[in-house]
Amino acid sequence: MRIRHLIALVAVAPLLLQSVPAQAAQALPPGQKQGPYVRWFYPAQLSYGTVETGAGDSGSGPAATAFLTLPFMGPHIVTSLFDHCYPDYGVNGRTCRYDGAVAQQSVGGPDPGFSEGYAQTPGGHDYLYYDGHDGYDYALTYEPVAAAAPGIVKSAGWLDPNCHTCLSGLTIEINHGNGLESFYGHLSRIDVAKGQRVSRGQVIGISGMTGTATGPHLHFGIYVLNRSGITAIDPYGWSGSYPDPWGLDRGDLWISGSPRFADVPLPSVSVTAELDPKDVNSIDVSWSSPGAGNNFKVEVVTQDGLMKPWLAQISAGTAVFHGRPNQTYWFWVSVTTDLGWTDAAGSGSVQTPTVKHGQDV
Repeated sequence: MRIRHLIALVAVAPLLLQSVPAQAAQALPPGQKQGPYVRWFYPAQLSYGTVETGAGDSGSGPAATAFLTLPFMGPHIVTSLFDHCYPDYGVNGRTCRYDGAVAQQSVGGPDPGFSEGYAQTPGGHDYLYYDGHDGYDYALTYEPVAAAAPGIVKSAGWLDPNCHTCLSGLTIEINHGNGLESFYGHLSRIDVAKGQRVSRGQVIGISGMTGTATGPHLHFGIYVLNRSGITAIDPYGWSGSYPDPWGLDRGDLWISGSPRFADVPLPSVSVTAELDPKDVNSIDVSWSSPGAGNNFKVEVVTQDGLMKPWLAQISAGTAVFHGRPNQTYWFWVSVTTDLGWTDAAGSGSVQTPTVKHGQDV
């Protein structure tokens, strides 16, 4: 939740002394779900609540150079946004949203539990988190993080190798070849390597709370690459009725002008198991899933509850499992797509017949 890049650390060191984690709630240990914020939302979300569902309307058209999709799949709460006044991790008493909405310390006052979040009204409603933030925070709790556009992995690892509780912890940066890079911070796992080419919607890691964070989430940022280093910009651009206080944005960078999920097939495993009519001790098992380049693994669960490997590194299809008489079996099938998305499901249980006296087995 702090300064994204070591290259900028020296220049902003005094500001770091004032800055605090982006989330107001008390830190929780890994594996605990942080409570969602529900006190503010984008205009794009007025019709359906405080969650980014991938179906909202930002109210502005895409820039000619728009190239982004959301860095996750499924609805997620936005817990902090890009502060146009100003995204430098300093505290100036004002937080400005991309649509021109302003919250300031002198009007609504700070959140009682978090001095960096200010209310838009004296009644203390519609908080904008948080003063000086240079990106967006999404409440992903140890969930897959997706590349927001195709590109080359610029870095993947600890942002500060000497301090795993500093800055953005496990971090990925992707250079998109258009003078811009995307940034993914506070990850718990990294699935790509420096120099690797990634596709839109590809799983690049798992969200977490490494570095300076008070709960599991994803920090997502877009940065302009230049000779002096990097400059943060807002992928929503600026649609306020007055000049952008930041003034460095490139317009609305979402492909449709509004945030959308990547148009990639996600897996959804279907598996069936039935007795083979030709062999009372055999079970016909079938499995399938949408997605591209699917890689399946099939395991068998016996009536004592033990799960045992059966088939691996296979495509969608069918196979015959040869069991024993008077036993119960069911099958667990997992899949991974070529973009790294996973799913799993189990079949119903199947009971093989009891052997009758004199019957061959």
